[in-house]
Amino acid sequence: MERDASEPDPSRSRNGVVGVLYGEFTDTLNDRVRYSVILTESALTIQRISSSPGRTKVVFNLTDCVGCRAHRGPDSADVGAYFTAYFYPFKRRWMSAGVARQRVEQCFRVALVQDPDANLQEAERWAHAIRDASVLQAPRRHGLTPLLELQETDGELTLLHITMVRRPCRVMILVNPHSGRGQALHLFTGHMQGMLTEAAVPYTLVITEHQNHAREVVRKADLSQWDALVIMSGDGLLFEVINGLMEREDWREAIQTPLGILPGGSGNALAASVHHYSQ
Repeated sequence: MERDASEPDPSRSRNGVVGVLYGEFTDTLNDRVRYSVILTESALTIQRISSSPGRTKVVFNLTDCVGCRAHRGPDSADVGAYFTAYFYPFKRRWMSAGVARQRVEQCFRVALVQDPDANLQEAERWAHAIRDASVLQAPRRHGLTPLLELQETDGELTLLHITMVRRPCRVMILVNPHSGRGQALHLFTGHMQGMLTEAAVPYTLVITEHQNHAREVVRKADLSQWDALVIMSGDGLLFEVINGLMEREDWREAIQTPLGILPGGSGNALAASVHHYSQ
């Protein structure tokens, strides 16, 4: 039986689990399959509703969540709405040793009433709550690309500390298409672009065309338009960006701009070192 969207929220406590939100939604492919979903401050718990014992429960840590969005379905006649959460938990590699972050997408159909707008509003409420809860878990994350803050002391540029910028975060991404034996741009479009979309991070992509192009762009850019600069290349492009920042008239303020490194070169020694010391 479908619940009226105007009714009060269900109890925040179900089966002894206290949650921020509780809801029951259908599978995106089969509306006869229903799931109970509980959002707490640290996790999203999903369990199939069934009369049989031993129901499978899946728990996703919000430290692994990069984003969540609400949307309508492809069928215009569908009154339901959807919310999709994107996770990158550590999982064992297929046919190899070790673990790596792998993409997991969880999508649910919201059809509480016959009003498409009301269903979309409920989906947006869940998406917003999941995003907010995951952002609060950000300081506990491990293995994410750190952002650097630099400081000038006696004419020398030193690493001040490693931090994470607030979200939403406007980012300028500089990619050297020739880095990594010509694979850097492919890595961005094949992997990073989708993750940025999932995380709802607005960005401006700059593909460098010649040596010192990044240096020129950063030297002339209005840095108030971005919260961070991200370099996807080898070590050389990062040095270009730092030089461009130091050549600005407002260089003392410019070097406070957080810098991110996405390893896209052949060696990536600096990115590896930053990652090591951020752990």
